[in-house]
Amino acid sequence: MDPLQLKLAVRDYDFVSPLATGDVLVEGVQVSLVRKFEALELLLENEEIDGGEASFSRYLHRIVAGDHSFVGLPVFLMREFRHRCIIVRRESDFAEVSDLAGKRVGIDAWAASGNVWTRAILRERGVPIERITWMVGPVNPGDRSVGAAGLPHGVTAAPSGRSLTELLVAGEIDAIMSPWPPAEFYTARSRIRRLYSDFRAAERAYYLRTKLYPAHHLLVLRRRVVDRHPWVLQSLYLAFQQARQWSEGSHMLLHESSPWVLADLEEQRTLMGPDYQAYGYRENQAMVAAFCEEQYRQGLIKEPLSPDRLFEEFERCVAEPRPSRGH
Repeated sequence: MDPLQLKLAVRDYDFVSPLATGDVLVEGVQVSLVRKFEALELLLENEEIDGGEASFSRYLHRIVAGDHSFVGLPVFLMREFRHRCIIVRRESDFAEVSDLAGKRVGIDAWAASGNVWTRAILRERGVPIERITWMVGPVNPGDRSVGAAGLPHGVTAAPSGRSLTELLVAGEIDAIMSPWPPAEFYTARSRIRRLYSDFRAAERAYYLRTKLYPAHHLLVLRRRVVDRHPWVLQSLYLAFQQARQWSEGSHMLLHESSPWVLADLEEQRTLMGPDYQAYGYRENQAMVAAFCEEQYRQGLIKEPLSPDRLFEEFERCVAEPRPSRGH
């Protein structure tokens, strides 16, 4: 039988590259990878793309709403700590998230996965998010504006035509939470700084307290593919797992891209163990459960959600006997 043809959109991660180069093959599948930073938008906008990288938060909200148009795989393509994502004015004396209690904080999108995890940092340090005045808007001048539709009670949109960076510098808000620092952060005379100057130390301490390495994006397939070829879930999962193992092996051998990347690799392995980025639901159940809990505690979903619901179809499909190559 000819292999199943699949087009997947993902960002250009090194741990996906072995699938693009053919060093790792997907059993029964010929994969065409669209490797672009805009992969999440391409997946939603182009029906010809069969699956790819998706927002963990948006996927969770689909499941809660009864929308099963995508089937999630516990392949967590993007993971990141978030202490690095909190920005304050350079002259402020803020040094810890507890200093933000009762303050005014701008955020670039309310329900985005990363921002859910950033607000979780506040809750983990005993700061109720209700004690903060929230404003949602574009981070930089010229960024796409963010409307007020769908924002929860107590969260407002930034004034039209003004960016969060401008509001922060003017003293009209006290901090910004966003995936990347504002453009001004990297300028020679920047008026802003990170809340945690040593964000690595803060993130290490967070991991030691919680044992959580937050996931932001995961791999999904469209319903039409899974209904016709349920076996493909396991084939893709195993291939993405193998590609990551291939890539991580290369990291330890070919580490000359940065003078001290080997020290970082050895340090993170000592702290987090060799499987800190493992795929799989059971391997990540505590992290998935924490994300579901945050969604409820932050008011993004109305009722508690069992983490089992997010990957129950994947778990069921991979537990069934694999078909012959005739499918």
